[in-house]
Amino acid sequence: MNHKLRIALLGTINRDTIHTADGVTTESYGGLLYSILALAEIASSQVAIYPICNVGADMEAVVRKKLAPYPHVKFDGIRFVSGKNPHCFLDYDANGRKRETLHNDVPKISFSQIKPFLDCDAICFNFITGMELALETAQRVRRFATGLLLMDVHSLTLGMDEKRRRFWRVPPQWEKWMGCVDVVQMNEQEGALLAGETLHGKNATRRFAKQVLCAGPSVLMITRSNRGSETIFQNDRSDIVIDPFDPAPISEPCDETGCGDTFLMGYTWAFLQTGNRAVASRFANRVAGINVCLRGIEGIAKINQFLNPEDLPVRDIQTGQPAVLNGILPGPERRA
Repeated sequence: MNHKLRIALLGTINRDTIHTADGVTTESYGGLLYSILALAEIASSQVAIYPICNVGADMEAVVRKKLAPYPHVKFDGIRFVSGKNPHCFLDYDANGRKRETLHNDVPKISFSQIKPFLDCDAICFNFITGMELALETAQRVRRFATGLLLMDVHSLTLGMDEKRRRFWRVPPQWEKWMGCVDVVQMNEQEGALLAGETLHGKNATRRFAKQVLCAGPSVLMITRSNRGSETIFQNDRSDIVIDPFDPAPISEPCDETGCGDTFLMGYTWAFLQTGNRAVASRFANRVAGINVCLRGIEGIAKINQFLNPEDLPVRDIQTGQPAVLNGILPGPERRA
């Protein structure tokens, strides 16, 4: 029997206002929308996608319109709440430095809101605001979930001052957060913050990876912009293995927004299809490499146009088991 996959995506759908140094102001929508739309594009209709988020009433019409073209995106986990939706203001100076200010809040996601999705094949935590849920809630999900758990650390590394301006900080009890999932993703700047040192060399990366993996995850992925990514795990001898993967842009990169989100969706989908870390990591770079060459949330709808049939990970239609991707047999393990 062909098993229909169920994937839950937990985070925040943002409204964004972007001010650039040339005086141009751009209004857009983002946050969890990047993950939802990317997965909807790369996954077949044989998957059910369940966003789990609280959305302000002022954004309900926008969210329904953005998701309307994708019948396999379900609204069961979305709650439209009174009040205004989180609104992120991004101000860039002439040197490309960013100042981020977050207006408005929605209630934290409760365990009861997540409970109907604990039997999903995968649950992805994407910290868009960093305040989506309490650590205790994530720990309960870890305890009761039956599928693969993944996390994009992202804004978990951001604090907020009295003027609601965001700033870098090491999140309290960060190792306990890592222990809530099987797969942790972060960029090299976020990793350096947690490590307390730059991750330019293999030794520093290995030290940090050991700290993360000892906290509970089986895989750490570090994205390194135009230098691709590293998938890091412990082998059977408990040695730290750093597996590098090249970037895969389809043309000249023009917009890095959403690359981390689309990367994790590529990994999640490919790993569920193949059970193979390397295959999933290559596909993640492929999807992010398409996204970086498209502009804004509108570009996400074009991702599938750049994926060739041989790129897509598929299951055996008779058995529902992982199949071959680009001639690479999936590994025997079903863990990450």
